[in-house]
Amino acid sequence: MKRTCLIALTFLLSACGSSALSPHSLSPLERLSGGQVVGDASSLYWGNLRQSKPESLAERVWMGDYGEYLTDYRWHDGQLRELKRAGTALKDDKLQPFELHVRYDQHGDAVFQRYKVGDTVFPLTDTQLHQLSQQADMAVALLREQSREGLQLVQGVWDGQRLISCGEQTELEIHWQQIHAQPGYIALIGKSDGRGKITAQQLVLNRTQEQQCLTPPRLLDVS
Repeated sequence: MKRTCLIALTFLLSACGSSALSPHSLSPLERLSGGQVVGDASSLYWGNLRQSKPESLAERVWMGDYGEYLTDYRWHDGQLRELKRAGTALKDDKLQPFELHVRYDQHGDAVFQRYKVGDTVFPLTDTQLHQLSQQADMAVALLREQSREGLQLVQGVWDGQRLISCGEQTELEIHWQQIHAQPGYIALIGKSDGRGKITAQQLVLNRTQEQQCLTPPRLLDVS
């Protein structure tokens, strides 16, 4: 009887331990930020990784005369499972609002999709669905690469001599490398020396009008 109770108690303790505190849930969350300029497109990214696997990614993209959009991505165990995007896009020679929402199963197949431009709903092709998941993978790969190089997103107000950073409102010294910025809001990719000096690698946004600091978009419900 004692042996039976001991076995049962051991089983209950191990079951409680495994369900309440899994190694994955206890591992630290790695928060990354970055961005890039490619042609006329400027992008800012905020990503969360756990055990080197992506969990979430938020992006803001500006495409010049072709529009702009926000995207919110979610992964499960390293597999992209859902994304939502909203913005404006050039269609029929005019900018129109659009939104799309896609859910993938564990095999990477789309099990739900909705793509709306203006008041019209369009189907997404297999190529488009694949491109969406590719965009997510490429953004995560860029964040990883920039993080390995010690680069991060820096936002603030530049007066021509100093940068007042967003959030902490601290004064940062900027070392520009063949980059020129007009006074106003800036978002750049740079490397910090940990003592208030930033070496700028790429200027992503530079707005001379009053501009609020940008935050990660949240389009998906947080479970």
